[in-house]
Amino acid sequence: MESEYHLRKLKADLAKQTLMSMHQLIEQHSEDFDLQSLVHAIKPELANNQRQSSKDARASYERMYKQTRDRYEKCGIDFDDHWYLAKLFLPTYQHWTITWRQAISYKALGDLYGVQNVVENTHPRAKKAITQIFQDDLSQYMRWYPWRWFSNMQFIGCGGFSAVYSATLRLPFLYANTDLKVALKIVDDKVLNEIAVQSRAFLALLFSGVTVCETTGDLMMVMTYAQDGNLEDHFQQDPLGDLDLKTITGTITRVAINIASLHDEIGMCHRNIHPRNVICAEEDYFLVDYRFSTASNEASTVTQAAKAHYGRLPFIAPEVSEGIYTEKSDIYSLGIIIWQLVAKVVFPSPEIMLSNPEVYRIEPVPGVPKWYEALYTACLEPNPANRPDADEICSIVRSHNEDMPEKSPLDPQVAEYVNQRRKACDEHLAKTAVTIPGSNNPRTSTTRVYTLASLPPLDSLVRLHFTNKPFDMALYEIEDEEEDNI
Repeated sequence: MESEYHLRKLKADLAKQTLMSMHQLIEQHSEDFDLQSLVHAIKPELANNQRQSSKDARASYERMYKQTRDRYEKCGIDFDDHWYLAKLFLPTYQHWTITWRQAISYKALGDLYGVQNVVENTHPRAKKAITQIFQDDLSQYMRWYPWRWFSNMQFIGCGGFSAVYSATLRLPFLYANTDLKVALKIVDDKVLNEIAVQSRAFLALLFSGVTVCETTGDLMMVMTYAQDGNLEDHFQQDPLGDLDLKTITGTITRVAINIASLHDEIGMCHRNIHPRNVICAEEDYFLVDYRFSTASNEASTVTQAAKAHYGRLPFIAPEVSEGIYTEKSDIYSLGIIIWQLVAKVVFPSPEIMLSNPEVYRIEPVPGVPKWYEALYTACLEPNPANRPDADEICSIVRSHNEDMPEKSPLDPQVAEYVNQRRKACDEHLAKTAVTIPGSNNPRTSTTRVYTLASLPPLDSLVRLHFTNKPFDMALYEIEDEEEDNI
């Protein structure tokens, strides 16, 4: 026990020494970090230092890296050597990359130079957001990335109300050829809420820090780039290569864990769950877009006060039209996704529903295991109280996933059903798409603001066999051979 204590203390001391060395290097090369005004305001004696060439700065990083590695090795500690392979967003590489992330965090800058000084040396347009980052205790999650570190910036689109760009990020303290593709999103009040919620829901790995556009002064959030798109992109893939139950249950588990963390850890409702808000990155799935997340005990009050809801059909639970929003309303949205994962139906523009409601119907998918059908049916129960919670969904899906072989293809009936639904939707779109005013892409439904009175009733389109009883976890704790009794 004593040896373990001394080992932990030794590692902590080494990390502290490394962090101090990094801060000294930042001060030595403050212009590389666009921190010269801040550093010189606190330490004017450094203002006379001549800016060194990029080659000299690079030599400083490499020299410190070697000194750090040697220090660990002399103490008998294996150095986590990822100088060449470090990845920005995965908290795996402790001794070098993670310590650098701590060194350039707003918390570290605030501790070293004072919070007020950090704010005052920020671009005027970004001061409000940086102030809020400190006030909301987000500074430990937010790192400062100078605009000069980014290149190849391209407009992707608008995530909700904020513009989103892709860019290449090159970190000077990593190997010269290490380029990281990231997403940049302009920060507004809603995005700050998104950062706050994701941080407290333990999803901080989705964003890394902030930068300030040197042209506009906009504060921009640096985020994980969803190189594999979103879940809805996967629904539309051809051929149907992901009709594997092992893969599908793994996806559900990851999304349900995100929702359980949101509900249980910080007591909040997401309020806008749909497959385009589930991104695929680093071979994993993450729920995103927390701009409208609200404390669970306030969600109904907020909905009633607004007399409106920002969401996407048919993922909006039926009780929302009555001004009721609870954690079980999020579960309803998840239930639609669980159904979509086997049906592969991508819902077209809501205007299509007026001319052909059948395109929107949700019904049992033939060939799907009984337990799976029972699960998505339970999530879509009309009475919110009868739906499972996210933890229960995790438990059920995990237990089945663990018992499955590595390859678990679904019954061929599922593929036949998917093709039939796609064909019917395509035929109807071919007839009606040109008649939909203001719809740029009638093939997908869009997130929009609905007054509560204008939310269309979808009850007749959800054609499942409901129990109309409270969810009973015990029904799912049965042997496989008894499955047909669910």
